Formats: sequence, C-alpha cells, structure tokens
Amino acid sequence: MAVSKNWENLRSFLRKTYNKEVNEWFSDVPDDVPDNDVPRKQAKRACLVLPKESQNMAFLKMMTFRYQVQQVHLRPDVFGINFDQLNESVAYRPQVKLVFRQDAAAVPSGKRAVEGELTFRLMDETSESMTEAKAKLLAKKIKTEFALGNGYIWKKGKHLISYKDPALGLNSNILAISEAEGIKVAKKLIDVTGGVYDADKCTDHNPKRDSVTNPTGTEKVYGKFQKKTRWRPVANCRFQYAVLTIAKLQYRVILVDRSKKYLDALEWA
Repeated sequence: MAVSKNWENLRSFLRKTYNKEVNEWFSDVPDDVPDNDVPRKQAKRACLVLPKESQNMAFLKMMTFRYQVQQVHLRPDVFGINFDQLNESVAYRPQVKLVFRQDAAAVPSGKRAVEGELTFRLMDETSESMTEAKAKLLAKKIKTEFALGNGYIWKKGKHLISYKDPALGLNSNILAISEAEGIKVAKKLIDVTGGVYDADKCTDHNPKRDSVTNPTGTEKVYGKFQKKTRWRPVANCRFQYAVLTIAKLQYRVILVDRSKKYLDALEWA
C-alpha cells in the first residue's frame, strides 16, 4: 500500500521534533539507532520513530515513551509555586518512595486495588552529592528488604502508626491492621535508612471505628447518590517498585522494580 503524503510529512516532522526529545531523554546513549544489547539502548530504540515507520508503530512508540519511560500518568498535579521557583527558595533532600499494591485477584468486584506508599528522605545527601553508585547501593538494600521472594506484603487496615525521626528523613504515617504490623513495616523502612528503631518516636492512633473494606448501599454527595466509599480498608499490599526523586533532575530514578513496568530499573526482582 502506498504511503500517503500526509503521513510522510507527519513522520518527517516527528523525526525532527519528537525524536529530538527522545534523544535528549536518552542523552547518555549515542544518537545513532542503538541495538538491543543493554536495556537502556533497547528502551531508546523502542521509542525512536524510524524512517519507514508505519503510523500504528509510530503511535505505539510515542505512547511507550510518554507512559512507559516518562510515566506522565504518574506525575501529580502541582498547584502553586512552580518547580524553578521552588528550587530557588527551598533546599530539600533526595526522596525515596516505595509503592505497594493489592494483588488483582484479591480486589473485590467493582473496586480499585488498594495501594500504599512509604517515603523517606536521604538526609546525608543532596542533588550534588547523590551519585548513581550510591543509588545502586540503596537499590540493593531496598531489594533485600522488600523485593525478594514474592515481594514484601504490607497488611493495611485502620490503625495509623506514626513514626517521626527527622535525622533519618522519616515522617511516616502507616496504616496497618494492628499496631504490631505497623511497627513491623516501620522497622523495615528504618533498616533501609541504616537507623535504629526508637519506640519513643512511634505513636499508634487506634480509632474506635472499624475498617470498611467492601461497603454496600449508597450515600448522597453533592446532591447526587453514589456508592458508599471505603474507609481504611483491610488489604494485603505487595511491594511493586521504588523510585528516587532528586532535586533538579528531570526524571525519576527507578531503584527497584518487581512489577515489570520499567526497563531502566537499577535492580529487578
């Protein structure tokens, strides 16, 4: 089938503009079409629009770049001061985020999977001092604590366990099925930081209200009826991946991945 002039024109435009963006993102990989011998080269090849690319393949490559590599769908909306102004006014430490998610088979019909996040900051590091070598060491620690086997399971529930230790970069609020479970999760996180658990820095907020995991019926919200919402549902959330965010770095560093979503993770499990 003959290629339309419109597609030839658009493909040429994409190769000049979109491919430039891909090359800038993968600036550590040569601009020529790379081979598949290492994951990052393979990822770049999976995103570049080639000279004889079909419309469908070009579209898939652009979606791969936006959603698999750049992960634009995971970026939160930010309101208020912009990023450059923030960098000019606030000095902040690299942040590590661990993401957990309920297994699909355990999700009640019609409900979304329960998710959870644990975060801490690297108080001994800055954007200048943080290096890839240090990130790799951190990734190995997280892999050991959370990713081996079938992945660590965080048992979420109604108890809110707060653990505050500024020296370790911890300001954690952990929902768990019990105080003991919350402390167990906190200790795992503390082990990654290299710190020591201190009971005086831990508080258990145990509400009298029971968890609402699978509510029935409806409730009126903003003049309309909708299904009742869950409240601190009980769920087993399995470790998925960990990311490192560094001030002034335009992309997140994927430290550990067992979800099989990320091609450029420092460690896989």
